[in-house]
Amino acid sequence: MNKFLLSLFCFLGIISCTRLDIAVNWADTYIASQVDDYFDLSSQQNKELKSDLKQDLRKIRSQQFPIWAKTLRQLEKEVRAGTLTEAGFAKYYRDAIAASQHLLPMFTDTAVEFISSASAEQLEHFERAIRKKNVENEQKIQNSEQARNDSRKKYLRWIEMWIESLTKDQDQLLNQHLNNNPFPARAQIKNRTHVLEKFTEARKSPESLQNFVRNYYTDKNQYSDPNYKQALTAYQADLEKFGYQLLNSLSEKQKSLLCENLTEKAALLEKLAHKE
Repeated sequence: MNKFLLSLFCFLGIISCTRLDIAVNWADTYIASQVDDYFDLSSQQNKELKSDLKQDLRKIRSQQFPIWAKTLRQLEKEVRAGTLTEAGFAKYYRDAIAASQHLLPMFTDTAVEFISSASAEQLEHFERAIRKKNVENEQKIQNSEQARNDSRKKYLRWIEMWIESLTKDQDQLLNQHLNNNPFPARAQIKNRTHVLEKFTEARKSPESLQNFVRNYYTDKNQYSDPNYKQALTAYQADLEKFGYQLLNSLSEKQKSLLCENLTEKAALLEKLAHKE
């Protein structure tokens, strides 16, 4: 189920998309297509999965989007007034991580229903695909410079959605962060292998597999490799520090752009929350 999980987490990134409405409208199709890549879905499975995802996403829109919008509006006020403290930023940051963790359980029933419909051949196809992907990712990170450049591009894409561009000093700050705090990619690969082994063990019976998926979506951390959890916690702490440093370095123009984007995203979240 790792690919299914990763596809769902892609949904979390829509909040910073330039076209949030389009991302939301196509989220079910995108997730289903990613699952299809790893399970080779039948037309009936695809149809049922998209239908279930639509319901899950509708629930997220109605329940979570208003909360996110309220948070963005409060953050905008503090950024504009210059009253956001380091402790305040830390709370926003950690609340965002918690919010992402609260989303996964909302897909539990869909995940269990889907895995119940998967044939033995599809489950084996999934396992082979995950192992192949792990090998590919392992090969990618062998080139540390390329891995760093890829990571830098991801940072820049996200940053530019909010403030358009970095100053020379901010770019240097980003480079320093990337050099000192690389994402624990190798630990992540080992964790995916670790979770896949748990998945394979659970395949001894349909009931065991369903229970594994249900428990995983309820609290995925219970199956995570301890070394990865430790590495990810350290990375997130460093990312929090970088985020606050970057925020403090913003020019008045950048702050204005940030506030405009925060307000725009909040308004769109509110609109989408009431969309039928």
